[in-house]
Amino acid sequence: MIREKGTGAVFQRAQDGMWVARLELPSDGTTRRRKTIVRKSKADVVAALREAKRDLERAGDLATSSPTLEQWMNQWLERIAAPRLKPNTLVAYRGSVTRYIVPSIGNVRLDKLTPQHVRKMHDYARQGRSSTTALQAHRVLAKALADAEREGRVTRNVAGLVDAPAKAHAVRDALDADQARTLLVSTANDPLHAAMWSVALLAGLRQGERLGLTRDAIDLDAGMLTVSWQLQRLRWQHGCGGACGKKRAGNCPERTVPIPDGQEAHQIHGGLWHLRPKTRAGWRQVPIAPLLHEVLTRYLDDHKPGDRGLIFTRPDGHPIDPSDDTAAWDQALRDAGLPDVVLHSARHTTATLLHALGADEQTRMQILGHSSATVTAGYTHLANSITADYMGRLGDLLRPQLEP
Repeated sequence: MIREKGTGAVFQRAQDGMWVARLELPSDGTTRRRKTIVRKSKADVVAALREAKRDLERAGDLATSSPTLEQWMNQWLERIAAPRLKPNTLVAYRGSVTRYIVPSIGNVRLDKLTPQHVRKMHDYARQGRSSTTALQAHRVLAKALADAEREGRVTRNVAGLVDAPAKAHAVRDALDADQARTLLVSTANDPLHAAMWSVALLAGLRQGERLGLTRDAIDLDAGMLTVSWQLQRLRWQHGCGGACGKKRAGNCPERTVPIPDGQEAHQIHGGLWHLRPKTRAGWRQVPIAPLLHEVLTRYLDDHKPGDRGLIFTRPDGHPIDPSDDTAAWDQALRDAGLPDVVLHSARHTTATLLHALGADEQTRMQILGHSSATVTAGYTHLANSITADYMGRLGDLLRPQLEP
């Protein structure tokens, strides 16, 4: 080893002539930690050492070795993302990782990622797919790299240096007022579906929120519906680590569903679960329009709550599977001679009709439970009176379903 006087941690290796720099890192309390940098020339290694010192000063620590992106993404999903996310969101993240991120750039070392690698992943995810697919993969990668930066594994989040793919803009179909009335008239003699589609159109609930609605969430006296649960089908995972030999995780004797800490969840029947929002801020109250009040009163008088107090159930009291609910919506549209629009369009119908009635964006967001709606405690009481007024107008708009 030949070390030049005055260069300190920079020296040239005698065996191969490569230049080496070593930078002292914070100790973990048990061992000495150093980052080693190797370059062909002295100028290159000195420049790299200076950059590493700047990164150390900014981040507080540096990784002494770097995993591949695939290794980091797997660690991130299990150790960091899983405790934060709802089970189905975690499944979506895992899909982006396994289908698009890992196949395209998973073999690149985490600390060697460049903006060019991110663009390569975009191109891979776009092949034969909507640009929204690439956008979702970009968001997952950006979140994983942000956590890597916080932990000192990388010095910058290269995903933040690249423009995210544009979201594909699709025209969202919605029923107009006449079509919504036609649907309600068509299902008026079917108590279950009359109530279900009335809630969908007159309260704007998501499918999971509607199917997860419980009797104690409906206060007919106060005219208020509380949205605080969702019914979701969750995917089983092997609890045995794959040792059982079963291909499908649902057949594993030790099957399990990973529920994040702090997430209140109850298995209702099979793979159907009742999930709370992770925080109470995710709850919302929707005023019950007089028309919806009449429909729900008739329905609840004749139908006992099912499992865990669910109001919309199968005849045996078990929850309605979301796939069966979607099929029932499609059949109801066909029976009413209406256009074939997706079930989620019921929410778009609510939003469209409220807009037509003059409800401002803040009011619509509060009714529909959009995450971007930020309502202070002082504004909530005012907003409730405003939303109640607009929900009443919406009910009046669709009231012809009750006329003989």
